[in-house]
Amino acid sequence: MNPFDDELENNLKHALRREEPSAGFAERVITLAAQQSTTAPHHIAPISKPRFSFARLRVLGDYQLWPRWAAAAAVSAALIVGGFHYQTIQREKAQHAEGEAAKQRLMLALRIAGSKLQFAREKVNQINDDGTNVQQEKE
Repeated sequence: MNPFDDELENNLKHALRREEPSAGFAERVITLAAQQSTTAPHHIAPISKPRFSFARLRVLGDYQLWPRWAAAAAVSAALIVGGFHYQTIQREKAQHAEGEAAKQRLMLALRIAGSKLQFAREKVNQINDDGTNVQQEKE
């Protein structure tokens, strides 16, 4: 082993060895704590518990976990509802696109039918004009 490691270990053992407190230590700590509790500013936050531990999960009545579970359930429900709403919007967009395509096909069919009717009208008028001209020549 490295001699530096041995020296470090010995220093740590020496620094962390147990020592008996001096006489009156407990009374001084209690007095100091009482003074600080009466003069402590109100803006100091209390020491909080650890946020998560598996030991706390075993406690069914843990009042701090219920809001977290409720929030998680609310977020999950919001995601599910949002997903269904998104699908509904996408379906409506698809239906709208199909309707627009049908409208375009109908407009094309009407244009074609209109041009065919115009062509037929021109032929009829041409035949009538030719018949009138032939009749006028006979007279």
